[in-house]
Amino acid sequence: MDRTSKTEWLLAQGYRTTTIPPIVTWYLIDKNTGIERELRGRTDDYTLNLYRDKGFVLDRKYLDPQLWNELEYGVKRPVVIVVPPEHSGTTPRLAKAIKGALGERDFWQGTPSELLSLIGSSKQGIPTTALKLSIEIMQPHITNALKSYGITVDRKRTATKRLLQLSHSVDA
Repeated sequence: MDRTSKTEWLLAQGYRTTTIPPIVTWYLIDKNTGIERELRGRTDDYTLNLYRDKGFVLDRKYLDPQLWNELEYGVKRPVVIVVPPEHSGTTPRLAKAIKGALGERDFWQGTPSELLSLIGSSKQGIPTTALKLSIEIMQPHITNALKSYGITVDRKRTATKRLLQLSHSVDA
């Protein structure tokens, strides 16, 4: 299947090859985390082809896989409906433990080891190591359960530490 030409690809996103600014915002959905990423980057031919090959787009609406395929290849793909697995209807214990540890605080930041000592790993359903906790806390079923409590989880890196940030949304 042939890719859309660069000119058509740019036009679909509201740019012309002659008037595209030298710096734009590029958008991508991270395949591992499902989180939207954006970065400011150049639009020279090399960078344009590099980011396009990696799945970046210039218009957020093309983050939708169906629209991206139409943009990239110019053909409509049949819509495939993915039915998520049945949910047991119970909130994961890890999410409940994190909610309890956060308590009335609006914000908490620390290493996975610090969070593990805060929630305690002696309970069933709670990871026993900081590494397992760091991986498990970012799983969709945990982040979705935390969102239902109004809690968001983000990762942050400093020069010496990898941190987790837990915050209550203002609405919750």
